[in-house]
Amino acid sequence: MSPLVTIAIPAYKAGRLHGSIASALSQTYANVEVVVVNDQSPEDVEAVVRSFDDPRIRYFVNEQNLGKGDPSRNWNECLRRARGEWFCLLCDDDQYAPTFVSSMLELAEHYPQCNVLRSCVRVIDGAGREVSTYPPSPEWESLEDYLWDFYHSRRRQTISEFMLRTSTMRQAGGYVPLPYAWGTDNLSIFSFAQHGGIASTTECLTTFCDSGDNISSDALHMDEKLAAFRQYIVATKRMVRELHFERSASLLSVIDAYYRRACVAHMMEADRQAFWSIVSRRRQLSVSVAVVLRALLRRCLR
Repeated sequence: MSPLVTIAIPAYKAGRLHGSIASALSQTYANVEVVVVNDQSPEDVEAVVRSFDDPRIRYFVNEQNLGKGDPSRNWNECLRRARGEWFCLLCDDDQYAPTFVSSMLELAEHYPQCNVLRSCVRVIDGAGREVSTYPPSPEWESLEDYLWDFYHSRRRQTISEFMLRTSTMRQAGGYVPLPYAWGTDNLSIFSFAQHGGIASTTECLTTFCDSGDNISSDALHMDEKLAAFRQYIVATKRMVRELHFERSASLLSVIDAYYRRACVAHMMEADRQAFWSIVSRRRQLSVSVAVVLRALLRRCLR
């Protein structure tokens, strides 16, 4: 019997990988496959995988490191390997509650038009301590409503908490490539949710580990990441215009305000060299003088 659900793990870090695989195999809904794709990790990923004796695991090793500079390339390799009708991308330091898949499938039954299903998220630090949970979402919302709340900072997302219809992902071309995958998770989900919206459960069935060892926590190459973030913002605004939302004009203004706040945050995190690199490219990045001055003042005051 073909698996209904693929849980794919793009593996590079071995430290928490055992817990990720164990959580995928411990689902109360059993008709799953667990696809682990080793992206030429320097760590002993294979030993972790081989510690499990479960025929549902399919293990692959990339011939070369795909994710260097853009992890979404390995995410799409995981998608290429998937056989399930539904696809979950579980990062190698995140975990699912045992009822994650069954709860997502219940949502799929209630909202058969929906291609994007998600759970609420519990965030832990590197020591395993809970530090926050994501704000709850309505059980169903259109992409327009989701974007409205997302850019008003009433939504948070990563990538592990989603179950996605595989055929929809492939028709859309998979995860959107961006340098360092900076904005890839957001832009990709928006793309997949254009038709059918997003169905969510308020249960925290995904644990996201914010260990400081994530690419999103890496303060290096901040100028390059801001350039990628700008690409993501431009693409999102293009999508809004093409979909002709009722609140398109207002939403575009909200996205611009969100980008200005993000620019200040990026410039606060950047080291001195990256900060002045951003300043030198501010026109290309659509960073206003006011944003530069705000970031500079905050850097001086901290």
